[in-house]
Amino acid sequence: MRALRRAGIPISVALLLVFCGVSGCGRKSTQKPPKPTTQKVAIPLPEWAPKDPSPEFLRAARVLKPVPTELERQVVGSAPEGEALLARVRQTYPSAWEFFGTLDDRRIGQFRETKGIRIPMKLLTQEQRTAFDHWLECWRAAMKGGPPEFQDYLVLLYKMGAKDDLSNVDVGFTAKTAGGGHLVHIYFWVKAPDGKVNDLGTICAEI
Repeated sequence: MRALRRAGIPISVALLLVFCGVSGCGRKSTQKPPKPTTQKVAIPLPEWAPKDPSPEFLRAARVLKPVPTELERQVVGSAPEGEALLARVRQTYPSAWEFFGTLDDRRIGQFRETKGIRIPMKLLTQEQRTAFDHWLECWRAAMKGGPPEFQDYLVLLYKMGAKDDLSNVDVGFTAKTAGGGHLVHIYFWVKAPDGKVNDLGTICAEI
């Protein structure tokens, strides 16, 4: 689907109040300080965020922003079939954000600096692979009954030359300039037997 190519860090503030007083008979009376209270910075969440977002989703929400409707329409066009496909793709955003949220600080920093991160599938951690597999399942569920060529993302990758175990596939995220911002895609690079690298991506956020 070529048309679909393409922090606040939580601040904890401890308030420690110690009250000291002197009684009328000269004895000091002390009051134990209350337990520190923690204030958390609210993270703006998109309207489609899960009711009980995972830590990975919240981690991603500190970096990513929802895609503005006008930018989405620049990608798929205004035709009814494009709008229908976009409605399905939107259902995959939460799982894509959860996958993004499994990246460690170093990789997130690299992504913010270079607008891209690329990881061989075989080097994904177990947590990352689980999140990736969850995204695949969400994609299948969202595309069920939709255009046949888009119903299974694995099939798309296999058609591009991916091996059964995806050992010749890299996965990551890219951010490309669009409409004054940067559209973020969950992105794939497939190393075909002839040495050519085929790539494919699907929008999931803005940054």
